[in-house]
Amino acid sequence: MTTTTFVIVLLSILAGYISNAVQSGGFLGIATVPKAWLPYLTLLGTFLASFAQAASSSTPPDWKGAVLAGLLALGGTTVGITAHQHIVLGKKASAKPEAPEGTSADKKAA
Repeated sequence: MTTTTFVIVLLSILAGYISNAVQSGGFLGIATVPKAWLPYLTLLGTFLASFAQAASSSTPPDWKGAVLAGLLALGGTTVGITAHQHIVLGKKASAKPEAPEGTSADKKAA
């Protein structure tokens, strides 16, 4: 793996994290509106960036290596998405659950 491919994979991890944060309704505490096209743009952009870099780094172009580099970048996006989901689920699990209506907690309050 070249340094450029490594940087593209790291950027794809970051892009996956940010994309999933925006799609889930909040990024860095700021409420966001999910965009239907954002996940597709993230996946296509990371694949094409890595593919183009790998294809242009050799003469003649190594198409098999370029496709593998693109798939590696998609793996980076998946890691970013998974990391964000684990962080969000961890926050939700640590929050105190509210008692549903009609339970003994409501009867004690009355």
